[in-house]
Amino acid sequence: MIRRIAAAAVALAAPFAPGQTPPKVVSLDPPHLAANVEPHGTTRFTVVFDRDMDTTAHSVCGGGPTFPKIVRTDWEDARTFVFEALLGEDRIYSVDLSCASSNGFRSKQGDRLPLVPWRIATTGPALESGVAAKAVATLFAAIGDRYSYRDRLGIDWGDIQRAHQDELLASKHGAGLALAVAHLMQSAQDPHVTVAWRESMLATCQRDVVPNFDVRGLQKALPGLRRIGRIGMQARTDDGIGYLFVGSFSRDQREDFDATLDALRGMLDCKALVIDVRTNTGGDELIARRLAAWFVPGEKIYAAHRIRDPKAEGGFQPRQDRRLRGNEPPELFEKPVAVLMGQANMSSCEAFLLMMKQAPNAVLVGDTSYGSSGNPQPCTLAPGLTVMLPSWQALRADGTPLEGEGITPHIHVASTPAKLADEDTVLAEALLRLRGIR
Repeated sequence: MIRRIAAAAVALAAPFAPGQTPPKVVSLDPPHLAANVEPHGTTRFTVVFDRDMDTTAHSVCGGGPTFPKIVRTDWEDARTFVFEALLGEDRIYSVDLSCASSNGFRSKQGDRLPLVPWRIATTGPALESGVAAKAVATLFAAIGDRYSYRDRLGIDWGDIQRAHQDELLASKHGAGLALAVAHLMQSAQDPHVTVAWRESMLATCQRDVVPNFDVRGLQKALPGLRRIGRIGMQARTDDGIGYLFVGSFSRDQREDFDATLDALRGMLDCKALVIDVRTNTGGDELIARRLAAWFVPGEKIYAAHRIRDPKAEGGFQPRQDRRLRGNEPPELFEKPVAVLMGQANMSSCEAFLLMMKQAPNAVLVGDTSYGSSGNPQPCTLAPGLTVMLPSWQALRADGTPLEGEGITPHIHVASTPAKLADEDTVLAEALLRLRGIR
């Protein structure tokens, strides 16, 4: 999921010294999950903290149609932050305070506010009679028959339905119903479960991952670093090791991905390569295969999956292997490769990591990936309202599930986010390995 920071003052100076306890949000106005916000004129959003905050910085994160049009931000006092936004009718809105990709809200003592999700819905045309009830029945039938990770956490979905039934049936308009469905589906703790209301997509699981990447530390290690389109970066060390950053496998950024492959073609003379996907959250697995094919000779089984099917024995169809066919020379790099990875990696990027585990000269360096892959498919609950539910269980090549576990690197590198701006310890370890020093 792409995020943008809508904060006017995100500090890029030296990290704060940590205190003892993180700050907390005392109140949000409108409240989180407010389903009947009137969208007349400019709406005021207010955050009250439990202690004095650093008023030189703030981080309100989001992106796409669910992010409100913010027209003003301000600190009213050391404990009260406000912003004003223009809202539309019958819309769902989503912001995150202090998201992982930002410097966050911080107390005067330097303690960072943990991620705080904030979701609301605005009023609109009334739902027709029976629409909410039909949506509820369709949703729980789909969870029972189609949701591949239905049983992963041992959730009693009957209890969930009883706990949320009144809230769902009380929805007066489409945006409110969508918000209620998203709230219910938080129980799944599944990043691939999303709720769409018209053109807006609402996540049901906010990942507060710890980043092991900071471009400032990367620039210090690789002074010749240059950008490739929107998703790539490339560099070369003085002793002939190439570096290629690939930030996404999204279909929407296919041209930028093609440019990164062109850059890779220009680095085939390097004695070794670093492929950095630490911020990559996935996209299209077929695009990921195009990159991995440069490093995996022949044909290899790199992963598998089994599709949810209530009519099949055990509730799933037989396992299906996923295969990668590598390139032929000269588009095959057979020298040492280090892949930099981290907690942000999920979905098709995790498939890429599994592909690279089949590369004979590759070593994976960094932190364990997030562990989420499910091939989500749409289920229409009402006109304009859709829930995306994972349809398969992702498996490693040996048949073990990766959901909630992730992919482990060959070499784990502990990193402190506050220090990565000064030294990229993950890259440093990879370069030591490629140079044969370790």
